[in-house]
Amino acid sequence: MKKRVILFLLLITFSVGTLSSLPILIKLGSAAPDNSIWADSLKRMAAEWERISDGQVQVRIYFAGFKDEADLIRKMKFNQLQAGILTGVGLQQLYPNVLAFSMPFLIQSEAEFSHVLGEMGEQMAEEIDKTGFKLLAWAKAGWVYFYTKEPITYPDDLKRMKIAASGTEAADLVNAMKNLGFRPVSVPSGEVLSALTSGMVEAIYATPLMAGAMQWFGVADNMADMKVAPFLGGILINDRVWRQIPDELKPEMLEVTKEIGRELDREIGRLDEEATKQMQGYGMEINPVPDDAKEEWKELFERGRRQSGRTMYSKEFMDQLQAVIDEYRRSTP
Repeated sequence: MKKRVILFLLLITFSVGTLSSLPILIKLGSAAPDNSIWADSLKRMAAEWERISDGQVQVRIYFAGFKDEADLIRKMKFNQLQAGILTGVGLQQLYPNVLAFSMPFLIQSEAEFSHVLGEMGEQMAEEIDKTGFKLLAWAKAGWVYFYTKEPITYPDDLKRMKIAASGTEAADLVNAMKNLGFRPVSVPSGEVLSALTSGMVEAIYATPLMAGAMQWFGVADNMADMKVAPFLGGILINDRVWRQIPDELKPEMLEVTKEIGRELDREIGRLDEEATKQMQGYGMEINPVPDDAKEEWKELFERGRRQSGRTMYSKEFMDQLQAVIDEYRRSTP
């Protein structure tokens, strides 16, 4: 009897030891396509995490298998995925102030964007961390432009067109566009190309890298020469799997991830310019927007910010964001 007890205890000890030595598998979903700078960065992060943990942490990246960013978040909540890279549209579901950063014509330069994110990024990350996820790093996604089948100059030109938007992920954004007189049509990002081809929509707003990677520019082959807004993204992991990772590994894993985010920041502008030149080489036209038209765009979206403040972000947050921007402009020659 004593021998059986000893054998049983040895088996339990062996089993526990074997289970504890199994690698932690993290399934990471990406809203960005596989042939993109974000995909390359995620693959490098996965390799670095495996190196740092000596194989104890392994990351498997999925570039498909979910309908949209809302679906990606649901899968993370139910542990079908454990991590993901999301744009501000998806992050808005976790902290309904993130899209304030991407309100058209509010932030007007890369320098402003970097300053404001530096001032308010930690505060936003802490709020996201309260939702069951850990924000590992912010990731800039470039600047949004309008791409259209026919050239546009003034807001009324765009109002005559149907513009692709994702109502399932940002219904408040769609409603705000409607209130300004635009004609948004809800289209999942994976179906935008077919919607453009069929005539279901005639315009999109996207970064040059996204427009190029998704081949949208082949149909919406006119780009208005006007930065509309910066686009913000982030790399998330759910709390359950983050808690499983040994604490001694986390500082280096976080630093590697943040450094990859910083490298993205440095590269994104150059790559957007390269993508724009390549699209021009394939026949895309860049249409000039005169100063008086730009002022008309700014005034229109300023009205939109005042109207949408109750639904897309809190007044307190927008006041803080505007104060940071104003202070930066006063202190910058």
